[in-house]
Amino acid sequence: MTLFAFVADDFTGATDALWQFRRFRLTGSLVTDVAHLHDTDDVIGIATTARASADPVSMVLPALKAMAALEPLAIQYKVCSTFDSSPAHGSIGAVIAALHREGLARGPVPVLAAQPELGRYTWFCNHFVRTGDEVHRLDRYPPMRDHPVTPASEADLRLRLAEQGAGLVGWLPAPAPPFSSLSPPSPSEGAYRALGEESAFIADALTEDHVRALGRLLLADAGGRAPLYCVGSGGLSYALASARSTTTTGPAGTLGPAAPVLVVSGSRSPITARQIDTAERAGWRVLDASDGLRRATRGGAVNAISDGPPSGTTGSFADLFAQVAESLGEGRHTIVQSTRGPARDPAAVGDLLGRIASATVRAGLVRRLVVAGGDTSGQVVAALGARSLDVIASLAVGGPVCVLSADDPACDGLEVALKGGQVGGDDYFLRAAAGTSSC
Repeated sequence: MTLFAFVADDFTGATDALWQFRRFRLTGSLVTDVAHLHDTDDVIGIATTARASADPVSMVLPALKAMAALEPLAIQYKVCSTFDSSPAHGSIGAVIAALHREGLARGPVPVLAAQPELGRYTWFCNHFVRTGDEVHRLDRYPPMRDHPVTPASEADLRLRLAEQGAGLVGWLPAPAPPFSSLSPPSPSEGAYRALGEESAFIADALTEDHVRALGRLLLADAGGRAPLYCVGSGGLSYALASARSTTTTGPAGTLGPAAPVLVVSGSRSPITARQIDTAERAGWRVLDASDGLRRATRGGAVNAISDGPPSGTTGSFADLFAQVAESLGEGRHTIVQSTRGPARDPAAVGDLLGRIASATVRAGLVRRLVVAGGDTSGQVVAALGARSLDVIASLAVGGPVCVLSADDPACDGLEVALKGGQVGGDDYFLRAAAGTSSC
């Protein structure tokens, strides 16, 4: 029986959502196509690339509708905890409007962007990000304020959703700390019931207790209008799972050291840049993806970038792949990155990194792969021909390790960590190689 279902707007967020459910010992899997949906697990998710799409509704609405046939208690549209979206790209508001237009939402859609254990908080509908010991309002947090595709010019999530066409957006406050541990905080049930004219509402949360309390409130309500459609980060996945189960031992799978590990990074985050710097100081080889984007010319003709390992040709892809193969063949952990230096065409970078990853895996050079960047992750997983993924461990909050299922035996069983740009400590890649789980 399916208890919960979710559709994620990118692949890194999808694995985070699945981990949140799996850590509460719910069975689950993540598929890449509606055709692979099933009802044999407690949780089923679909990963998409809607966050990068100008029309996310056409990408996610069929999946949201298909999941209703499984009769889960709740269906989540999983979005990034930094609310990456705009009217032009990955519009969350457009999806909320479509839920009402199609008659799927039977009341205001709950929206929880907060994920306190990841350092994401919402208070008075304004969203905040913690980095180190500092907490920034979303529109003053440089990686999001200066984001090349979905810059955050406003921290009030009501205004963000209204700008994206969601309609009237309300607010569900949470009690301010401190509060007694003997009486866990709860959003006001009266305030929740008073919501009615709004198309959606932003739920505040500063603490894990706030998140758990919201989960209980939503799950109690879901029984009367199942499935309950809701929108949010991995914090919402945690909220729903915690309302169903109190055990947080996580999946039984364990990691060990792996050598060599390949990292492909299309992320532009300074956090990912620090992770690359840390790995390089530890002796990892770092290669520039731009070397594979420049097409070499010979005799006036442009050599196309190969779709696989080079075979008797010369050119930028061939040269880059040769460097990667040599490094991995020596047992050396290797990073191919587009994080440093000037921004480059994201689609071209993701395509290149997908083919580099596919070629190295199919050549038998690597069995543990790390992908940095939400949009990049979708392109890499597609290049590997994945049918589904399941999480087995977590290297950091929001950065789990998955086992990939594919028809190609060379890709089937591959260990893959899909990491969002803002996720993980400086030692994330070192942990990936050592197999050091965080929870």
